Amino acid sequence: MFSRLLILSTVFLSLLIVSEERSIIHEGLERKYIVHIPDNFNEDSPLVFIMHGYTGTANGIMEYSGMNNIADRENFIAVYPQGTIDINGNTFFNVGYELDQYSKVDDVSFIRHLVLSLSKELNLKRTKAFATGMSNGGDMSYLLACTSSDLFMAVAPVAGVLMKELKDSCDQEAGVPLFEIHGTADKISRFEGDLKNEDGWGAYYDLPSTIEFFAKVNELENKTVEQITSKAAGADYDIFFERHWSEDRKEEIWMYRIEEGRHVWPGLKINWWSNPILWFYFGSGNSDINASEEVWKFFQKYL
Repeated sequence: MFSRLLILSTVFLSLLIVSEERSIIHEGLERKYIVHIPDNFNEDSPLVFIMHGYTGTANGIMEYSGMNNIADRENFIAVYPQGTIDINGNTFFNVGYELDQYSKVDDVSFIRHLVLSLSKELNLKRTKAFATGMSNGGDMSYLLACTSSDLFMAVAPVAGVLMKELKDSCDQEAGVPLFEIHGTADKISRFEGDLKNEDGWGAYYDLPSTIEFFAKVNELENKTVEQITSKAAGADYDIFFERHWSEDRKEEIWMYRIEEGRHVWPGLKINWWSNPILWFYFGSGNSDINASEEVWKFFQKYL
């Protein structure tokens, strides 16, 4: 009898050890996501949510981020939510863009549901998770930091921004550790912000004041800035590491400021220059750092 149960358990676990596309009905909508469960996961394995950008897909960011390889090595469960379709026919997470102001999609509720349901399904000790994402997915990370500190241990937006309306309503009672990676020449999620809404997405803050805001929320007194890569030494970009911290607090706020960096997930190196329009927005990529590895390094501080 015991041997039969052992065999059945082994078969059950082997079925889980895949990148599985799933679909559920949540608040009357079909919602999809991909979950990647490493073969050595256990009750201590954390959930890491990785969210795609505007017009992107769960499968797309799964492929270009390489997070599954890190999940297998570091024993965390990678979850890739899929956004819905907006009025222009593009995939998106509803973070408060002006063009989506009438959308009733509640992506916070959807992702909170996934945190709780996956934690229960996989018998995880924690009911708290991590979140990262590119562009619109980075904006979603900010939204989770402001609304769901009870379920998220830390967030790490890449090329993300803090919408003005979100900052004005952000829960400042429970600070969430945050790590932003952003290029100063980003033409889509502008480093300098867009409070006048000239691009039509809705008003959002510049990155320096955004980082200062979260440092204040987390009551962090100290700030250091150091250069971690140098063009003079052969790097593609000058990258500066801004760290906010306090002696008596575990929480920290980080930012990697990539001088002249464009709208890209660092770690990708693609010949965008073959298309001048794409090059204007994305450049040729960035191989100085690997965003996925850096994000995981930050998340590990809070396990």
